[in-house]
Amino acid sequence: MRKKLDLSLYWVTDRDLTLDRSLEKVVAKAVEGGVTMVQLREKDASTGEFVSLARKLMQILHPLNIPLIINDRVDVALAVNADGVHIGQSDMAYEDARRLLGKDKIIGLSVESFEDIEIANTLDVDYIGISPVFGTQTKTDTAEPFGLDGLRKAVVKSIHPTVGIGGMNKETAADVMQTGCDGIAVVSAICSAENIQVETEKLKTIVDTNATKLWSKEIWNKSLEIYNAILKHKFIEELSFGTLSDEIFGRYIAQDEIYLKNYYHQMFMLADLMEDNQSKDLFISFAKSGMEGEKAMHDMLIEKYGINTIVEASKVTKDYNQHICEGIATGNCCIALAAILPCMWIYNRVGLDILKHAKLDNNPYKDWILEYGNEEFTEGVNQVLEMVNEYAAKADEETRHRMDFYYLKAALYEYAFWDYGYFADTKSYDYVNQIMDNLNSNNELENIDFIESKY
Repeated sequence: MRKKLDLSLYWVTDRDLTLDRSLEKVVAKAVEGGVTMVQLREKDASTGEFVSLARKLMQILHPLNIPLIINDRVDVALAVNADGVHIGQSDMAYEDARRLLGKDKIIGLSVESFEDIEIANTLDVDYIGISPVFGTQTKTDTAEPFGLDGLRKAVVKSIHPTVGIGGMNKETAADVMQTGCDGIAVVSAICSAENIQVETEKLKTIVDTNATKLWSKEIWNKSLEIYNAILKHKFIEELSFGTLSDEIFGRYIAQDEIYLKNYYHQMFMLADLMEDNQSKDLFISFAKSGMEGEKAMHDMLIEKYGINTIVEASKVTKDYNQHICEGIATGNCCIALAAILPCMWIYNRVGLDILKHAKLDNNPYKDWILEYGNEEFTEGVNQVLEMVNEYAAKADEETRHRMDFYYLKAALYEYAFWDYGYFADTKSYDYVNQIMDNLNSNNELENIDFIESKY
């Protein structure tokens, strides 16, 4: 089982910067000061020396339950039974590292561009290191710095926990943590400190004081089991490979026609709730572009497959639309945003995930996949995520709690909607209310695994 991560103060070692002090001594003092994770980085050490150092650090860190991460070298991590590895874009491929390490080890991945982040979103990495945030003298072979604005967008774009890398110190830590980053990765700020424990304590105080939790990251983690169940569903798997039957796809499209007509109207209603013209315009443009782009795609598919759209709305379709209407009817834009978000966000993530592994040349559902995984749609979803985080940051605790509820229930409806398309029954819908009744006081899903096994 993987260790629970506290990425807040992530220290990367560099023996060249320790002022002639032994690495073990520096590690011991850094841990006393509040370091939460340690990465052993040894680019020039022999394999034997690397393994020996790692074992010494394991003796210090293991009793304290502080993870030891090995930079790049999967063989060293395996030799000492370290908690995991951190790999870069030019290191061993994630898939190979995961196969060698197994499912219980931590894997962190450095990303150097927004494209890297989108690829990382389709992987089961435990965190990403956004690199570099600022220029740094300790690592010169890096890409163009993200800067604070780029980091803020990167944090929202990533579905994984994030760590800022590059130029992290007492002067930059506060600004970095206020972007929503889960932590900072420091090198010289600890390695070269005269009083390691004191300087580490100061850094930890700055990090903790300025930690900013983004609602979108919290709710994604809470709903991850739902999303994973969607990806494993027979509908999505068969659609990805182009083996989904025309009958099933047609049944889904017929229900989606009914759903989308209401959804576009709901976007206009949501626009009326927005507090500023920029937000209003964004949702109006979403509604209009959806009515043009999605409707055109639907019309083409309906004609291509001869789909009969004159059908009665299923209970899932009717109640899902009603759920969104109830969120909007609260008059609270935060809750309304939470209710309407899963439809666009989950569809986008599904489209992007399929694009990563699907062969589209002969896939009859290519147009559907491209509609939801394209760059324009992805950028629009990211704009909405930035907006909802801004609104949620100003909301009180009760509002955020209700946001969680409306989002989670809508996400469950997403599962039930595809399930109805595949099986033509409402068994999943019947589970929705049962699962919602099982939410604990923190709106965390429990015992959701039965969704995957009920068939």
